[in-house]
Amino acid sequence: MSNYERNTGMVACIIGVLVVGAIAVGALSYFGSTTWNLSQATTDFSFDAGVGATTGTVTLDVDLDAGGVAITFVDNASLLYQVDLEVLNTTLANDGAPSVSFASNVISFDYTAAGANITLGSGVNYTMDINVGGGGLELEFTDGAHLSDVNATVGGGGIVLILTDDVVLVETPTFSFDIDAGGLDLTVDLPTDVGGSFECAVTFGGVDITAPGWTQVTTSHYETADYDTAPQSLTIIAQVGGGGVSATLT
Repeated sequence: MSNYERNTGMVACIIGVLVVGAIAVGALSYFGSTTWNLSQATTDFSFDAGVGATTGTVTLDVDLDAGGVAITFVDNASLLYQVDLEVLNTTLANDGAPSVSFASNVISFDYTAAGANITLGSGVNYTMDINVGGGGLELEFTDGAHLSDVNATVGGGGIVLILTDDVVLVETPTFSFDIDAGGLDLTVDLPTDVGGSFECAVTFGGVDITAPGWTQVTTSHYETADYDTAPQSLTIIAQVGGGGVSATLT
């Protein structure tokens, strides 16, 4: 093994630790700073709504002070959203029960601390505005997803994005990620006839980008050859304070 291969593997390993560690820090902020408190009692909540007569683009607006959020899609045109929550009973006693609302084409979830699994359907187009104070965010955009712009901010924690080539992108969306302290892990497989650009800025940490067939603009900026000419394009921008970035782009 060459020194280059050894060093590259080490960078990837360090970034992986940073991402996983950042998400673990977010989990600790929810479950407790001294122990995992896995024996603490929790209460589950579930909220859902159908598409019904909803038309136009729907915004998912999430504001969670601490905890973990996982967002995924299913190929179900009648589902607008399903939100499953797990909340510590101590949090319920202090802050009351969580709620999810839908008005003026905005799905709103604003709470202090919880574990949230959010499932969206395939019947409408979505934009996202996600803010997690301390914790992890996992975005799984696969078959059934119809997406425009995505904005996600995490204070202390990590973001994981998986995007597959059967996603339907609306016009030319921008995905923007901002992490104060933590890691970013991206796996992006662009749909056919969609150009792509990925650019990141890291204040402290490593950057590991694998992008076969993409053009390297700088060490932290890659584009497809058809980014400016394809019928559609996806722009991904990431700002990371202290942490690492690992991206696989195809």
